[in-house]
Amino acid sequence: MTPSDSGGAGTPGPMPPALLRKQAVDRARALLLSLPLPSGTALAATGSLAREEMTPYSDLDLILLHPPGQEPSSAELQALWYPIWDRKYRLNHALRTPVECAAMITADSTAALALLDLKHVAGDENLSAHTRQLVLRSWRAEISRNFDALAELAITRWNRSGSVVSMTRPDLKNGRGGLRDIHLIKALALGNLADFPDLGAEQELLLDVRTLLHQSARRSRDVLDPEFAADLAIDLGYPDRYTLAAALADAARTIDEALNRTMGIARGVVTRRALGAVSSRRAGVGNIHTPGLRRPLDVDVVAAGEYITLSRDPDLNDPGLLLRVSSAAARTGLPVADSTWQALRVLPPLPEKWMKVMVDDFIATLSSPEYTQKVVNRMDQEGLWARIVPWWDHVRGRLPRERSHIHTIDQHSLVTVRHCASASVTVARPDLLLLAALFHDLGKGYGRPHEQVGAGFIARIASEMDFNHRDRVCLQTLVAEHTTVARLVARRDPHAEDTLEELLAALNYDLVTVNLLGVLTEADAKATGPGVWNRQLASGLSILLTRARHRLHDLQPRQPIVFSGSEIGLREIAGDPGSAVVNWRGDYLRGSVRVLAAIAAQSWNIEAVKLAQREDGIWHGLFEIRSLVTMSLDADVFVQSYRSGVHSTLPEVLPGPTAYFWHGRVLEVRTADRLGAVGALISVLPEVTWLTSQKLGATMLVQCALAGDIDRAKVERDVTRALATG
Repeated sequence: MTPSDSGGAGTPGPMPPALLRKQAVDRARALLLSLPLPSGTALAATGSLAREEMTPYSDLDLILLHPPGQEPSSAELQALWYPIWDRKYRLNHALRTPVECAAMITADSTAALALLDLKHVAGDENLSAHTRQLVLRSWRAEISRNFDALAELAITRWNRSGSVVSMTRPDLKNGRGGLRDIHLIKALALGNLADFPDLGAEQELLLDVRTLLHQSARRSRDVLDPEFAADLAIDLGYPDRYTLAAALADAARTIDEALNRTMGIARGVVTRRALGAVSSRRAGVGNIHTPGLRRPLDVDVVAAGEYITLSRDPDLNDPGLLLRVSSAAARTGLPVADSTWQALRVLPPLPEKWMKVMVDDFIATLSSPEYTQKVVNRMDQEGLWARIVPWWDHVRGRLPRERSHIHTIDQHSLVTVRHCASASVTVARPDLLLLAALFHDLGKGYGRPHEQVGAGFIARIASEMDFNHRDRVCLQTLVAEHTTVARLVARRDPHAEDTLEELLAALNYDLVTVNLLGVLTEADAKATGPGVWNRQLASGLSILLTRARHRLHDLQPRQPIVFSGSEIGLREIAGDPGSAVVNWRGDYLRGSVRVLAAIAAQSWNIEAVKLAQREDGIWHGLFEIRSLVTMSLDADVFVQSYRSGVHSTLPEVLPGPTAYFWHGRVLEVRTADRLGAVGALISVLPEVTWLTSQKLGATMLVQCALAGDIDRAKVERDVTRALATG
């Protein structure tokens, strides 16, 4: 984005930021060159002076280098440092030998990054060159061992400062996509792990904004607040702060993409070096490359080493492939190969009515607290997310009008989704919760109440996803009323009867909607900014929800009606390739574990389960499954596999988030959907009379009726051990 010329004819504009930086560097160098240096020493700079990025308010970072055994006297040091302080510079100084500088590369990752910028200023130039040579040699030797620590350092910084792309008050220096990330890319290039990309235009924009920010604030400052952004935009030739924010977001996004590529390349080099070292020690040979194994994640989706890619012959006429890739990325956390994103661009658009598996994959994409935001942002960068959510283009990078928000609207929506995903096992309908979280603010910027605009958007996509009428009403209500609790708590008495009646009327007296809105309200407040989720809102929300739940009543689970005409069988579901219903009949419930093991051995995902004991004592079961590897299912092969008994044990179930609730004698368990989870639960349950399970996005919901005397504490311990702790 190129700013337009600003200022009227004959009106002198502000001094160009690049000239301000040059003058600041020249002034600092002139001062340093005038200072008396101890004999045999060299004065070197790091930081902004070394990079020639100084502003009039920048610190000075200096190192006085001296040969071993020739440390300057205290009087000589005072004569060097005090004139700098007298000129009102903030000075960070050190006294070191070349070997001590090289040793810091191993001892301190932060100091290591600073030393890579080391540049001679005055004195013995050979001493500075020797120091830089030792520093680079040490860096290149240590980078393989310290790569993980370097990555953790960056992650900690990002968590503390946020993203320049998404924050309404971006940290231009330390935020993700900021100047520090350019320095990190340069450090990896100096370590011979990757090439340094061309980021000149992006770096110049960040430096220009930061330079004028220092001038406006009259101090060193890296966070661009709205009150400064408006004037800076004019000075830089942008029509308003929103246009400047969009330009900064574009630059930061480019830097972030470059860093992701560079880190990926660097990690591959480090891994190959490590493999080569191990191979050399074991076999006395040179470096080798061990390609990653390919394992299926879903139909036409495989994990190849550390990346997600497509199968060797994918069906590129299948619009659902995009959602299968995104859900696999959200589940596993593996990055998607660049070539895969490119291949997905040629897919046809999603149908007017989504297949159920497409809806499940979309919800699974939203279900990861750790990876959803990263996956969605990458899809958006590739131009693929707006294919699914067309209203995203309107809010991408858009600054909210409310000063309490710290994120742009698109990123606020994703942070809200992340908070809801963390609480998804605590609600009965996590799929509705995650959809409402994604859409709750997408109606902003249309000049009308955003709650009502967003409710219209979610009604449209809910219809495309073929949700039933009750679910569509619930989704519309959640988006339309997502600010209602906060408004009532701020203006009304939560103990008052009319306050409760207003809330229940707004939510259609629906218990599911009440419970979902409670989680969404908290997630929205936490995602907005510091202090929004406060004691008053938390207390008022708790009071209102408790009273609303008491007023309403839970719908009791119902025993399923199940009949299996044979011991084992499989019937494909017409019109839904890759889906089938397995029927089973046996003498006791735990016998169903054998059929569950056979299903797991086929890499089939269980979508729903119905198990019930009939009057004659025989158990009947129906298992709705979906294949992760093929669209065609062979009933004879499956029946033979079951009867052979080869697959009779369940796969190991990894611990996952789990919650349980009691409805009288009925136990309800909600846990992360994963292979073998239903069987693991059945194996620890006491005597039951029926059991149902259904998959809601990435959450599995199981209900079962317990018979005989119930020791609830023991049941809860057993369920926790089987599913939550291992």
